[in-house]
Amino acid sequence: MMLKRLSILVAASLLSANAMASDNWTGWYVGANAGYSRGNSDVDTTLGGQWSIESAALQSHVVSEMSPRLDPSGAQFGVQVGYNHSFNGFLLGGELSYNRMNMDDTRQTGPTPTPPFPSLTYDVHNKVEVDDELALRLKLGYAGNRHAIYGTVGIARVDATMSAGIVSNGLYNKRNSEADNLHGVQFGAGYEFDFGNNWSLRAEILRTDLEDTDFVTEYQPGSTFVTPAYTESVNQDLDYTTFRIGVNYRF
Repeated sequence: MMLKRLSILVAASLLSANAMASDNWTGWYVGANAGYSRGNSDVDTTLGGQWSIESAALQSHVVSEMSPRLDPSGAQFGVQVGYNHSFNGFLLGGELSYNRMNMDDTRQTGPTPTPPFPSLTYDVHNKVEVDDELALRLKLGYAGNRHAIYGTVGIARVDATMSAGIVSNGLYNKRNSEADNLHGVQFGAGYEFDFGNNWSLRAEILRTDLEDTDFVTEYQPGSTFVTPAYTESVNQDLDYTTFRIGVNYRF
């Protein structure tokens, strides 16, 4: 009987200690982070207008050249502010973060002969730039004495610029760019270690999937082909993965 009571007291003490330890995670925090992002941006180009009178081989060549996969990447850094609530070993929280992304990729083919007309060349240009990211995410996980492990999901708004162009040695010259605030979902997981003095260190891996951008190339000064109109409609998507580490200070 005494052994049973002792076991109950020990278990209660451990549960109480764990609750008190997890309570250390409760409260507001601010912090900073830095890391690296790498993504994919698939370009899908559709020809219209007077392209319909050109040979299928020429159309296929132009579409292929103007529809690459870009791989934007770059270092990123930013700041975050959030609130955690810990209870019974669990962690529930929310966070708002701003990051400067510095991601970009450019592809330029240089003058490339076309299969049906070797004397006709096209120089095709595609580019993606990712500048700023603003994200609001929920967090749910486990909070122990010094350790917290969590999953996270939320929404992101990203400033990005897409561009495309095509120039021929026959003085066909088209180009355009589109700067958009892209919206999408951001999700991932993280681990955080508490130093015991209101400071903590964390690591996160996040996936961001954004909506597509659409734009149409425009004739540039000096282009001899203005009418009848040839059109190139560009659809471009963007997603990327970020690994980052950061520090937080809890109030």
